[in-house]
Amino acid sequence: MLDAIRRLFSGDTAKTADNEAALHLAAAVLLIEVAKSDRSIDDEELRRLRETLKRDWQLNDSDLNGLLDVAQDAAQANLSLNQHIDLINRNFSAARKLDLMRSLWQAACADGEIHHREEALIQRLADLLEVSQAERMRARQWALDFEERE
Repeated sequence: MLDAIRRLFSGDTAKTADNEAALHLAAAVLLIEVAKSDRSIDDEELRRLRETLKRDWQLNDSDLNGLLDVAQDAAQANLSLNQHIDLINRNFSAARKLDLMRSLWQAACADGEIHHREEALIQRLADLLEVSQAERMRARQWALDFEERE
């Protein structure tokens, strides 16, 4: 899987278009973008991102580490999110998009507060992912409730 992710990042999309590795990368990049939108990613946020990705994608540690490395490189390169959003829109069901929204809100909550930049980015991503306002708010509340249980 790591090789497929690296091919996608390097632009060799012919071999990896619309496969699970590309979807993993797309979701991971969005999560990292939300986490860093408040201009810092602390250890707790990284731990939560790892937990979320491992849970959502059932990744082993090696694949998870590789995915995060490539996603962080993509996020640092400030590449357009359009490719990732388009891939998600073409492949995720409404239920899977809702799960992603929950994960995005979890990334925003991981440091104990939802920064206004994180919230604005999630709202923009929800629009691009065609997630309704009601679903966004349900996902946000789910993440906040999850934080209280943690």
